[in-house]
Amino acid sequence: MVCGHVPAFLFAQTKKTGSEVFVVKPVPGELKIKQRGSELVVQFPRTHFRSALKLINTNGSVLKAIMIDEGMELATVSANGLPKGIYQCVLENRTQRFVKKLMIQ
Repeated sequence: MVCGHVPAFLFAQTKKTGSEVFVVKPVPGELKIKQRGSELVVQFPRTHFRSALKLINTNGSVLKAIMIDEGMELATVSANGLPKGIYQCVLENRTQRFVKKLMIQ
């Protein structure tokens, strides 16, 4: 499997070149993650296919993985047993891929 980083959201930027101004607009849809106690609440754009939601540590190991049914927009993942630190949350299916870094405290 080939992995790459695809930003879930691009920030708006203004770039001037001579007399021209280019604006990069935000890409709709991103992962939003909130930690509530020992649970992570993950909100994302509506999925078009069954999707995999993965929590990956800084070494690249998948520590948690759950399947998300088509049409879902919210999932809760238990963070029990996960050490404090920085993780990457990846939601992907055939046509969509969203990536967000998070810190578990």
